[in-house]
Amino acid sequence: MRLSPEKEASSMLDILLLLIVALIAVAIVVHTDLFNIVILYSIFSLLCATLYLVYMAPDVALAEAAIGSAFVPMIFIVAISKQREFIVLSRLEDGFLSAGSDGSRPGRGYVILKALCRQYGLKLVLCPSGEEKACRILARSSADIFVYEEDGEYIMEGKGSSLIMERLSHMLIDHEDISLVLTGDDENYD
Repeated sequence: MRLSPEKEASSMLDILLLLIVALIAVAIVVHTDLFNIVILYSIFSLLCATLYLVYMAPDVALAEAAIGSAFVPMIFIVAISKQREFIVLSRLEDGFLSAGSDGSRPGRGYVILKALCRQYGLKLVLCPSGEEKACRILARSSADIFVYEEDGEYIMEGKGSSLIMERLSHMLIDHEDISLVLTGDDENYD
């Protein structure tokens, strides 16, 4: 039994849209840039809304278009744009985290953390610094990592759920005197 030319074209369009949706889903999983992921997510949602419309579900299509391709991506973009600083809390007195701005060489910890921040497009904020009051406020609520020294070894302690910590652990492989300790999300550094 052969389909009419109209139904055959409609079937081909369905298959094409489904393939594009599958490819975008794979691209979302593989991609690493957060802004590109949000854009791909929005396109994915818009294509799903189109498929819902093709399959005669206009109410679901409208909800998907409004929520999935507009509202949720807007929330993601606001959340991503607010997370542009990497806050390091430390009580070290030596030059391990020194920026080297006074003509001296930057400390090893500073070089490692600066390279990490450069990879993710983040601004490195060291606390304490010249802005002591601002650091106290930031450190209580949103420190990303706490650096301290114990028995001649530098320890960087951060949240285990952070993808940045996974990258930092790879960067610290060649540094035997620097350890990374991953904590639970509910722990804080007070």
